Amino acid sequence: MVPPQVPPQVPPQVPPDVTPMIPTPLRHRTACWVVRDVGPGRPRWDGARRAGVRLRQAEGLFLLADAGPVEVYGDAPDPLGLDVLEDGTGQWVGLLTDDAARTAVALTDVHGFGHLFTYAHRRGRRQDVYLATTLDALVDRLRADGVRLEVNWPFALTTLASTHVLTRSHWSDETFVSGVRLLRPTELLVMDGDGWELHERAVTTDPRGRSYEELLDAGVDRVTRLLRSVAEAGWSDLRLYSSGGKDSRAVYTLLQHAGVLPHVSVSAADPVRWADARGRSVIWRDLAVTDSLRRHFELPWTVEPEYQDRMLSWAESLELHQSYAAGNSWSFPAARQLRWPVEPHVALRGAAGETVRSGHRAVIAPRSWVRAMGRRRATLGRDLATLHTMIVHPEVHVPPSVVAAGRDLVARSFAPLPSAAINEQLNYHYLLHRNRSHFGHVLQSLDTRALPLYPLATPEFLRAAYLLPYWERHRGTAVFDLIERTAPELNRMPFAEGSWPEEVWSQRDPDFVPPAGPTGPFAPEQFPDYFAQEDQNHARRGRWSGPHRFEARGQTHRLTVEGLWRLHDLTADPAVLPDRTVADLTRLAGLGQLPGPVTAVKVASLLRVLDSPLEPEPLAAEVRLGRHGVLGRWMGRGRPAEPVQTGRPGGARTQADVIAGQAGAGLEPWAADPATPVGIACHAWVEGSRVLARRVGRLANGAALRCTFTLVQGADHLQQVETDDLQAVVADGLGAGAYRVLLTARRADRPEVTYRLTSLPVRVE
Repeated sequence: MVPPQVPPQVPPQVPPDVTPMIPTPLRHRTACWVVRDVGPGRPRWDGARRAGVRLRQAEGLFLLADAGPVEVYGDAPDPLGLDVLEDGTGQWVGLLTDDAARTAVALTDVHGFGHLFTYAHRRGRRQDVYLATTLDALVDRLRADGVRLEVNWPFALTTLASTHVLTRSHWSDETFVSGVRLLRPTELLVMDGDGWELHERAVTTDPRGRSYEELLDAGVDRVTRLLRSVAEAGWSDLRLYSSGGKDSRAVYTLLQHAGVLPHVSVSAADPVRWADARGRSVIWRDLAVTDSLRRHFELPWTVEPEYQDRMLSWAESLELHQSYAAGNSWSFPAARQLRWPVEPHVALRGAAGETVRSGHRAVIAPRSWVRAMGRRRATLGRDLATLHTMIVHPEVHVPPSVVAAGRDLVARSFAPLPSAAINEQLNYHYLLHRNRSHFGHVLQSLDTRALPLYPLATPEFLRAAYLLPYWERHRGTAVFDLIERTAPELNRMPFAEGSWPEEVWSQRDPDFVPPAGPTGPFAPEQFPDYFAQEDQNHARRGRWSGPHRFEARGQTHRLTVEGLWRLHDLTADPAVLPDRTVADLTRLAGLGQLPGPVTAVKVASLLRVLDSPLEPEPLAAEVRLGRHGVLGRWMGRGRPAEPVQTGRPGGARTQADVIAGQAGAGLEPWAADPATPVGIACHAWVEGSRVLARRVGRLANGAALRCTFTLVQGADHLQQVETDDLQAVVADGLGAGAYRVLLTARRADRPEVTYRLTSLPVRVE
């Protein structure tokens, strides 16, 4: 029996002027700093030392209100002080020293979109403090220096065995590696010859003690100056990514107040092509409200330019994601294509608005969990420990000792405030963690020719909101008042999900009756202008320059299974990672109950801790305290040279440079194996009333597999066939209906290593 031939996919024709942008694999530049000769105790930190430190090294994008956006990788072009940097927005990390290099200070942008992982390694009576922009970069440097690392199993297994949205990004200051910590945006890491210490940094409180009204006015002034500096720089494409929500409405008001709104085009999500059918009704309402606002302000729909691209191998796709997000986000898209528009543009979004309102509703489900809690501070730890049960999948066996430690870690991580009610704890946790990773893709966008601006990610707005009682902040009062100060009529236009809460209107305008939002039914014919343009945009985004280089589902599953068992073998400790735990994780991954790409990148970072170190050694800048020099030497592969078709590290790129097409140093080429091993897959087809199935592909090491084909209809497993052959008749004499075949393939030499893959649906007529 020979399965029918599946015709190869033929990519659509690409215009001759749209060619791959860079012929070599790319990843984002990561940074690692090693601060030597740090003492064993606490540093001296006073007003004089604080005033004396200046920015020496930086990585990322600085958004300066008057100068506009500036991208820096390496030596800082301006020796900015802490008084400027502590309120700095964008996405960046920085290292400061005084002139004599007696004191060093590390910090991130005020919202923490830049990530900084830290590790202190004792060396005799001194310490070396390692800092890196990704967890993988830090692990690579530590292992290259001979530091022995251990997996933090309470964090690792809680994260691995979870399907909750919370664990798709960092949820704790702790990480996969014992002793490695993620610096909070509310912290300064201060180091000198006496020692190192974390110092609190004002993020939600105003050091100048300004009032609520003064902070709102100051925030509006800061955003206005930034928007005008961008609008006047000569960008040909300013896009407002619009929804029907309240944060998007606030961006409209700020653009209008700055006089920039007439120069923007509007982009909205496509409800017809929206992948999640359950969310399409929301996207339709967003489109209806966006279209009414667009017509009200007489704005055009966005016209996207042509795209240049590169088709990615599996190794490239994984490395590209990890170079931005290792340790801070595991939402790996397993992208098979990297696209750049041929022209740069500005992307305006309502991102980070939850920090000015309330973020805990975005991450905690079900709400019954919150309602069931004691809501008393005396029971806070006990109540938060029960969150561990909600996060971890009930079918994964976790060793009891790891469960106990995991519960304690969850309780500590979700109570970041010294004394506060549960809702405030969860809201502050959102500020420290999920907000940073969910919206911390500024550099990823900038590397692909899009300058992202988040007008609501402004420290004065955040501090104004935190002057309000929790429930007023939760209702969005600060965003309402912001709109009232700049364009009050926009508060009185319909929203997609309903207007402001009754409590807000009763305080601010009790006589006003807010209009109802759109309810549908909706159809494309109601929005002809939108779909006429979006169809063209979609066609441009859908082009590719060559065939796909890997099959996403099969690769993620194969590498998840092989990676988990490799982790098991390297750990060799049944007290923390027994066979049963690995078998549960691989089974659920095969059944799709643990998301494949998300689990694959978690496993990849864990293997980096225990598996063979990478070659060559990663680059790191060394700082020796008290040696009258910021950079003593470059360790690793030598001082950075100019990468191919990207800019030289150590320079600064302004927005004028971006508009002119000057390359930045954010991307670097790297050598990757372009071939992606073909994993196994399950192919099913129908002959008359029979369903047949075949195992396609093989393991990279050629290991023999024993196959079990199971016929599935809906959730019912009807019958199965075991075989050593590649294919089998799974069932005969079937009635009409849709069926799938589940392939369970076990390695003959290690039966515990099991792959589970499902075929596409087939129909018996």
